[in-house]
Amino acid sequence: MQPRISYRIAERDVTAELYQVLPRWLFEMVLLLQNNNVQMAITKSAQHAPAVLGSELAELCARMDERPDQLQTYTDFCKKFDLPEMLSCMKMLHAFSENGTGDIDVQMNHLIERVVLMQERADVLRSEERAFRMKLIFAYPVLAATGKLLADLTVGMALMMQVLGGMGGA
Repeated sequence: MQPRISYRIAERDVTAELYQVLPRWLFEMVLLLQNNNVQMAITKSAQHAPAVLGSELAELCARMDERPDQLQTYTDFCKKFDLPEMLSCMKMLHAFSENGTGDIDVQMNHLIERVVLMQERADVLRSEERAFRMKLIFAYPVLAATGKLLADLTVGMALMMQVLGGMGGA
C-alpha cells in the first residue's frame, strides 16, 4: 500500500513540474523551428532542456532516428503522464515534420496558442497549490487548539468524576 501512495505522490509532483517546464521548452521549440526542421529542433532543445525532460527527450530522439514519419513517435512523448495539451502539441510537431513549412505562420500560431493554454493550466495548478498551503497554515492552529481543548475537557471530566465519586461514598 505504501509504495503505491508514494508513487502517486511522485507522479503528481512530476506532472506538476512538467506543466511548469513544458511551456518554456515548447517556446524554445517554436524559436528553433524558425530555422530548423522538427527533428533538428528537438535535438538542439534536448541539450538545454530541464532535467525532468531529459530522459523523455532522449527517448524521443531515439524514436525519431528509427521512425521519424510515424505519429506514435511523437505521441509517446511523456505518455506516462496525463498531459492532453502536450499530446496536442506533439501532434502539431508531427504535422510540421510531415507538411514542411508551407503555412508555417498559421501552424506556429496554433502551436503558440496550445503553449499558452498549457501555461495557463500550470498557473492554475500553481495557484491551487498555494491556496491549499494557505489553508493548511490556518488549519494547523485550529487543530492544535482543538486537541488541547479535548485534552483539557478530558482531564476536567476525570477530576470532576473523582471529586463527585469521593463525596458520595463517605
